[in-house]
Amino acid sequence: MIPRSVLSAFVATRVALFAVALFAVSYLPINAVEAQGFHLSPQPNAFLEAWARYDACWYVTIAQEGYRGSIGDNADIRPAFFPLYPAFIAAADSLVKVPMLAGLIVSNFFYLAFLIVLWNIVRIDWPEAVARRTMWIYLLFPSAIFLSGVYSESSLLVLTAGALLASRRRQWLIAGILAGLSIIARPIGVAAIVAVFVELWTASRTDEATHAKRLRHLAALTLPIAAAGIGYLVFSAITFGGPSAMMEGQASIRGPLAAPWKAFVDFWNAGPRLHGFGNSILDVVLAVLAVAALPYIFFRMRPSYAVYAGLVVLISLSGSIISFNRLLLPSFPHAILLASVMKRPAIAVPVLVGFGILEVLAMTAFATWNWVA
Repeated sequence: MIPRSVLSAFVATRVALFAVALFAVSYLPINAVEAQGFHLSPQPNAFLEAWARYDACWYVTIAQEGYRGSIGDNADIRPAFFPLYPAFIAAADSLVKVPMLAGLIVSNFFYLAFLIVLWNIVRIDWPEAVARRTMWIYLLFPSAIFLSGVYSESSLLVLTAGALLASRRRQWLIAGILAGLSIIARPIGVAAIVAVFVELWTASRTDEATHAKRLRHLAALTLPIAAAGIGYLVFSAITFGGPSAMMEGQASIRGPLAAPWKAFVDFWNAGPRLHGFGNSILDVVLAVLAVAALPYIFFRMRPSYAVYAGLVVLISLSGSIISFNRLLLPSFPHAILLASVMKRPAIAVPVLVGFGILEVLAMTAFATWNWVA
C-alpha cells in the first residue's frame, strides 16, 4: 500500500518536471556542441524532444532496430546497453506507436511501482514518517530526473527493491526471478543478487525450518538467477559473437574495472570541473558522502541492505566517477538513512526544497544538452 498523498506528490512533481523540460527546450539555448553527438530524428513535438538526450537516444534506437544494422557514421555503443529496458519500450511502442513516448510511459510506470515497493520496504522497520521522507527524497533528488526519463534506472530500481522486499517476506522464488531480471537491466543488478542471498542466510539463522525446506528455498532463489544469467550470456554470444560483449561495451564507456579509489585519482588527473563527464566535482562530492555513509548503514540496517548499498557504491566507482549521481540511485538504503536522520522539519524542509531546486536546474541542463550523466 502507498498513501494517496504520495501518489499526489508523484503526479504533482512529475507534472512540474515535465513543464520545466518543455520550457527549457522551447525557450532556452541548446548546447550545439553536445547536440552534435548521436541523436534521434527530431521528435514530433517539443514535449518529447526535451527527453531525447544522451542514453535515451540509444535505448529508443535499440527498441526500434535492435542491436544490429547501421546507425550511420556514429560510433556504435549499443552493446553497452542491456536489453531488458529497451524490450519494455518496444512492447509499449507496439501500442502507442511513438517510441520516445513509450519510453516515458514505461519509465514513469516503473518509477511509481518502485515508490510503492520502497514504501513497503521502509514500513517493515521504520515509522511512516521515515517512509514519507524517503519518498520525497526519491521525488526531489536532482538525478531523479533520470527515473522519469528514457533511462533504465527506474526498471532496475523496481526489480532490485522488489527482490529485497520479496526476500524479506520469504518469497524466495519471486526474489530470485526479480534479482535475475535485474542483471538483464543493468550490471549493478548483481548487488541485488548478493543481497538476496545474504537475506536467505539471515533467514536460515532465525527461521525454524528443516534442512530439506532450506534446500528448497535455496533452489527457488538460485534457479531463476542462474537461468537469467545463462540467458544473458547466450543472448550476448548470439547477438555480438561473444558472451562478454555487453560488459566490454560498458568498459569502453566507463573504463575497465579497477580499485574504487582510482576513480578519484583519475578525476584529479583530468582536472576537476563543476560538472563534467569524468571529472565532475558534484559527482565526487556525492561519492565521498555516499562512501562516508556506508559505516552508518552497516551498523543501523540489516546485513542484506548494507551489503547491497556497499556493492552499489563500490561497483559504481570501480570504473570511473562518470555518472555517479545517477548510478547511486539504486541504493535506497542511503535514502532511508538520510530520511531517518531528518527528523525535524527545520532540517527536512530546507534539504528537500534544496533538492527540488537542484532537480529543476538538472532538468533544465539535461533538456538543453548540458547535463551529462
